[in-house]
Amino acid sequence: MGSGFIVSEDGYIVTNHHVIDGASQIQVTLATDKSYPARVVGADRELDLAVLKINPAGKLPTLQFGSSEKIEVGDWVIAIGNPYGLDHTVTVGVISAKGRPVNIEDRRFRNLLQTDASINPGNSGGPLINLNGEVVGVNTAVNAKAQGIGFAIPSSTVVSVYNQLITKGTVAHPYIGVSIQPSRDQRGVAVSGVVPDSPAMAVGLKPGDIILKFDGKDLTTPQELTDAVNRTQPGQKVPLVVVRAGQSKEVQVIIGDKSARRI
Repeated sequence: MGSGFIVSEDGYIVTNHHVIDGASQIQVTLATDKSYPARVVGADRELDLAVLKINPAGKLPTLQFGSSEKIEVGDWVIAIGNPYGLDHTVTVGVISAKGRPVNIEDRRFRNLLQTDASINPGNSGGPLINLNGEVVGVNTAVNAKAQGIGFAIPSSTVVSVYNQLITKGTVAHPYIGVSIQPSRDQRGVAVSGVVPDSPAMAVGLKPGDIILKFDGKDLTTPQELTDAVNRTQPGQKVPLVVVRAGQSKEVQVIIGDKSARRI
């Protein structure tokens, strides 16, 4: 069992990928105790999000998305879900941190909201809402070794993924295919490895290269490059300024789409 929330009157529902992963049948039960069979519109394992569709007799009440960018550490939030089968349980807390990088099993998240609102097994896929009743995150995981540490996927990510899933059924994962680390002088980003048959290899990038600029913008940290790549689209041509053995040059890399690989 898991949780989810309705985002359209005609029955589109957001939840976690791991909630429905491997299911041969999916049943959605509403607060009215009415149950509906659901189909998977689209799902993305890497970002752990999925969109379901039910066919209700009439219009359904919905939740609206709020801004996870505007929410601040210390702001009150409410988690709603189905922990341990206790349906429609509400817990309250605050945003403890933003932008948390967290490894959960074999998934690597880079930008989670951290909250001390109680999140337990079964809460996965449920909404984290602000005091205006807007969804600012999707409850996803807890730290099993700690109390009061839960994590949610921010609404900025959820909205982007939702729009891609309902239109295309899949999510693009832009990448160039390099392992990166801070440079010694904090100027640019150092390449520590290149993925075979990747866009980076196609333009001749090698370990030891320093990427100074991506699409005209100076780089100082690996996260800046990661974020910049994530804002692109597969197939887009982007200029890189690269330094090798003291000599700089510009190359044009074509962004790839490899959901199983990361920058």
